Amino acid sequence: MSLETKLEQILDSAEMAYSEAYSARESLPDYNANESSRTTMSQAESYLDDAIGDLQDLIRKLGDLS
Repeated sequence: MSLETKLEQILDSAEMAYSEAYSARESLPDYNANESSRTTMSQAESYLDDAIGDLQDLIRKLGDLS
């Protein structure tokens, strides 16, 4: 398995995790008690979004080297 293929698999997993985090945050009932959970889920989405962008850049650069 090539490095590019492995990175694409990691990217797919990160995108799925981002989707799950978004769904979890959106499905929380709108109670003040859930605000902390909502903030934590939002931060997780932000980190995953950064990782997804970095992986996309890396895969693109690897493709340019080919």
